[in-house]
Amino acid sequence: MARESKKKSAEESKILAVSSQPDPDLVCPEEAFIKLLQLVRTIQAGMQNVEGSHGLSGSQLWALWLLSAQPGLRVTELAEMQHIHPSTASNLLDKLEARGLVRRERRDTDNRVVRLYLADAGLDLAKNLPGPMQGRLRRALREAPATVLDGFLKGVTSVLDTLNEFPKNTSKKQ
Repeated sequence: MARESKKKSAEESKILAVSSQPDPDLVCPEEAFIKLLQLVRTIQAGMQNVEGSHGLSGSQLWALWLLSAQPGLRVTELAEMQHIHPSTASNLLDKLEARGLVRRERRDTDNRVVRLYLADAGLDLAKNLPGPMQGRLRRALREAPATVLDGFLKGVTSVLDTLNEFPKNTSKKQ
């Protein structure tokens, strides 16, 4: 009898697991959009709190955090990681360098490759940054069940792939 109830309980669990899966025909793109905006605004609010306490923009703080995690990045690598144009990254770095937080080093014999490092003041500041590894979002992602995280990653990747399929806005005069 105990064996039958365990079997029945396992079957009920399977039914519940299947029934708890969202029906793709019932998923509302507008609801997903609203949740995505809520996530973005939550992240922005967290960055604004950090910006206010350190006097740097979110992009500048992110650059410092990335350089603390991977010293010696090239400008183009930093730009790719931040999803910005290399000239924008260069301007951002100019501001950080002017504040004594970042230094650029040329080590190649032809001086073409510039590597980025945190200056001492940048290292001190980076130690106190609540960067992505310590942030609430990273903690929430680490605590999410693997199946939820897998679905989230696949979904976000799919949406980004679809967005990248659309032609970029090219404002060339014809």
